[in-house]
Parts: sequence; C-alpha cells; structure tokens
Amino acid sequence: MELLAPARNAETGIIAINSGADAVYIGASDFGARKAASNSIADIERLCQHAHLYGAKVYVTLNTILYDNELPTAQKLIKDLYNIGIDALIIQDFGILKLDIPPIELHASTQMHNYDLRRIKFLDDTGFRRIVLARECSLQQIRKIRQTINAEIECFGHGALCVSMSGQCYMSARLGGRSANRGECAQACRMKYSLLNDKGKVLVNNGYLLSLKDFATYNKIGEMIDAGVDSFKIEGRLKDSVYVADVTAYYRKLIDTISNGKARTSSGSCIYDYEPDIQKAFNRGFTTYFLDGNPTDKMANFISPKSMGEPLGKLASIKGNTLTINTKQTVNNGDGLCCEADGALVGFRVETVSGNGSIVINNPYPIKPGTLIYRNLDSKFIRSVEHSKTRRKIAIKMLVKASVDALTLQITDEDGISTVETLPFAAQPANNPDKALENLYNSLSKTGEQFSVDSIDYESDENRTVYFVPNSVANELRRIAIENHIAKRIKNYSPKDCNLPSGDAKYCEPTGDYHLNVANRLARQFYKEHGCEVKQDAFELLKRTDGLEVMTTKYCIRRELGYCIRKNKKMPEDWLSDKFTLYGQYQDFSIIFDCKACAMRIYAKEKAI
Repeated sequence: MELLAPARNAETGIIAINSGADAVYIGASDFGARKAASNSIADIERLCQHAHLYGAKVYVTLNTILYDNELPTAQKLIKDLYNIGIDALIIQDFGILKLDIPPIELHASTQMHNYDLRRIKFLDDTGFRRIVLARECSLQQIRKIRQTINAEIECFGHGALCVSMSGQCYMSARLGGRSANRGECAQACRMKYSLLNDKGKVLVNNGYLLSLKDFATYNKIGEMIDAGVDSFKIEGRLKDSVYVADVTAYYRKLIDTISNGKARTSSGSCIYDYEPDIQKAFNRGFTTYFLDGNPTDKMANFISPKSMGEPLGKLASIKGNTLTINTKQTVNNGDGLCCEADGALVGFRVETVSGNGSIVINNPYPIKPGTLIYRNLDSKFIRSVEHSKTRRKIAIKMLVKASVDALTLQITDEDGISTVETLPFAAQPANNPDKALENLYNSLSKTGEQFSVDSIDYESDENRTVYFVPNSVANELRRIAIENHIAKRIKNYSPKDCNLPSGDAKYCEPTGDYHLNVANRLARQFYKEHGCEVKQDAFELLKRTDGLEVMTTKYCIRRELGYCIRKNKKMPEDWLSDKFTLYGQYQDFSIIFDCKACAMRIYAKEKAI
C-alpha cells in the first residue's frame, strides 16, 4: 500500500519523501484545489528529481473546475508537467479529457464526488488509472468497489475532514464568491452557527456545528490493506513541514510494522532521530468518520475549529497564574496549553515550570479543578522535528577491484541497479594489507545522505595483492561513483505513458444539473458523448442561487446530538421536524434531514429584497 503525503511546496515534499512517503501530491501554478499552495514548474521538477531517486512518485493536483478561457492555459500546463516527468495528474474537470494533452496518467480526484458506485464504475470504464474515493466510504463499500473496478483505489487516512461530500459544497461560493471547486474555499464549515427548529426555537446556540474532528485511521490500517486500498492518503497541502514530517513518519512506521515491510512501494529505509506522534500534530480530536459504516463516536468539535493537541491530564489546582496538572508528561517553557471553559476553547502559554511541577502561565483564566488540560504546542517536540537529521537511505553493496594501474568500484543497490567507475592511479603493494583494507573500507563507506553500505568486497589481481590506496584516490572514486549512481537511478526512473481515458461508457444518469460542476464547453461535450445532457451550468456560473442545495453531507447534527430518528423511539417534540434553520453571522441556511438517504442537506435561503 502506497503512503501518499501532501506537499505545500518542494521543500515540504522533499521532507515527506525523506520521512518515508512513497508518493507526494503537490499543486502547480494554477488550477489546484488549494490555491494558497501553488508551485512553479522548476520547483516541481526539483521535487521529482529527489522523489525519483527513491522510486517515489509525484502527483500534481489540477483538480478545480475550469472556465472556457482557461482551457488553453491548462493544456499548456499539463504538457509542461508531463515534460518534467511527473507521475500522474489529479483532475476534477472532464473537459481536460477533450484537450490535446500527452499520454499522462490521470487520477480521478475526490472532487469528482466518488461515492456512488455507479459513478465510480463509470470512471473506471472510462479509463482512469486511479480513483480517489470520497471520505464517507466505509470499509464494506471499499471492499465492494475493489471487487467491481480495475482502477487503483486511493483513500484518505488522516487529516482534516470536509463536512460536505467533496465537490458538492457550494457554501463558500454562496457566502462570498470563493468557490471550493475553484480552490478558494473560505471554510464556511469552520464558522459559528445556531440551530433553530421550524418554530424558531434555538436548539443549539452559537457553536461550531459543522466543524468536524480530524480523520485518523491508525487502528484501521490492516483492515484498509485487506479491503484493497492501494494508496493511503494524508490530507494537508496547507500544513507546515513539521506536521507533514511527523504524520508521514508515524504512518510509515505503522504501515511497515503491520505489513512487515511488504507494503512499501518505493526504495530506501528511513533513519529517524525522534519518535513521531500524531497527538502532537495539529488535530481537533480524532474520528474514524464513516469507515466502520454507522458511526458510534462523536464526529464534530462544537467548541473550536482550532487544534486541541494531546491530552495532558486534569487540572489539580490554580492560584493566580500558577497551576498544577496531574500529568506524567514533562511540560516545558514555551508550550501551548488549552482547555474547554464556559463552552469555549481557551489557551495560554507556559512561561516557566518550577522544580515542584507548578506551571506559570501568561493568561490566567478561572478554570475549575478537574478540567482536562491539553497541550496543543509541544515546543521541545517541534524543535526536535525542525532540527531532525532524519534521512532516507538506499542500501548498496560495493565491489572494489584493484590492479597496479587502476581502482574500480562497482555499486549495486537494493533494486539491482549497478554503476561501475574506474580511476587510474599508480598502485603500490601495501606494507600492512589489513590496515590498508580497513582504511579503504572506511573511505568508501562515507556515502553521504542517500546511501547506506551493506557490504564491501575486495577483489585483487591474479597475484592476490592488496594495494595501498591513498584516501584521496578512494574518496574521489567514491564521489564519482555515488554522483553517477544517483544520476543513473533518476535517469532509469521513467513514468509510464498511459492511454488517456476515452472509454465509451454510458453515464449513470441521462441528465444532470449544477451538481455535475460543468463550467466549460468541453466538459459539457464530454457528458453529451456519454449519454448525459447537462441542463444547468456549474453553481459558480449561475446568476441566482437562492433556494439551491449548497451542501450535501453524511454528517448529521441531529444524530451528533443524540436525536437520530432511526435510533430513538421517542423524540423530544422540538426535534421532530425535518426542517431547521442554520443561523450564521453572514447568512442563514435551511436544513433538511433526509433520513431515508441518511444525509443532511443544506440550502441557500432566499435573500431579502
């Protein structure tokens, strides 16, 4: 199973590879679903060089919907990306399939709304090499999909959750014109709302009602492998390098342990100088979401969309700005602590820690003893990751051949790739053969950051003479051989050309509306060729959006609060209606609980004239 990590930029991508990622995904200069994480062709090429040294892959996100005037720019960008050797392109817009583009591997982004088995089968029949499944898919559904399609399956395994079905959220576009399908999501789901019933009664006041916890499947890895998941995806192209390094290293070690190292799809082994811990990374609390089917845990964090971090222990006492916590963990100066108080998340910084365990904070707050305290910034841990010397090394074997006039070094790596280099020099028999070999081996073993030497064998001439090799000669030969071997590995790595999706499969519905996200003539033409008439432009192109559904979600506020009609035989009268109002600071929305489909649908209310 491939471990796929996010990369905000080339530097973060390189750190992800060094931390154990089999592949990374990164945005290009335009048309990525994270507009704030764009990168130049030169930077992506630099990332490709580093990744391909280890047999790791680089996928580029071109997963926004495109307007007609953007199609030529997208076409040129795709050609440029192909020419620098990226491994695949992740797309949302079917119009790309009608462009004149090279034979590049294409992945169907989760923005294509890959939840309905019929649509997933259509993507497979059309010829996509990989399909990124919606986060809402359960293990049971993944198994069924695996049995139904030939394409690779990529699944999210860790990181932030979109409360909406991917590609089906228009809330941000409705609020301020910043479309999630254009890479400009304003995260309307992380804002405060109140919930009112059909009689106007406030049922929940001013909470983060749509803000989900973070996805974490560390205890489901084996089941995901057994279900047929080909790629395990970490979310987070806007996250910093510390987050990416920590989370990637954590799952690399976990996957290797569970699979006995057999799940890795790239080369080299990582040498870590810190213990990765996802509790110390940004998190709002964890949930397995719908992976087990019907969820039993709480999915949302109504208190705050900010990071909670790791639980430290309960507050023992507080006096002024000095507090004590019942914890077995060490707290350090500069740590960030937080807790829930009066229905909100309050935070404070550790100024000093005394010898008796009392902690002086910068922002005293009347917290009650017994309150659970979290650490959402572990200063010592962050410094250890920032200054980490974690490296990824490819195992090699060396064969040295010596003669009176030359020294030859053959390097053969764990993938069977060999490089042979010869350096002329006037050799003399060694006075102390054992010492000469020891010095030679020491010089050749200094292979730098990319390789680790498993063994060195010495082969002398027919006279079995051990020659004295000066360190300068051995070092120069090693340097030339290593440089050429790096170049050879990168050159030998070549992404495979792929037939572009072009199957004549019939689409699963004869007509479609704005939910198909069609914003250009080529996408419309694609659907028509596959038996679907698109009767409405994408949401972003509509002049009036009053009354339209702006979010479809499997998450349900009513179920989250314990009022699921399916699970409760006797419901409080206030919760019996199927129509509610989501009251926000900037705009109100209507909610309909579609219990038959086990979904929650949010609609834009008509604006007052």
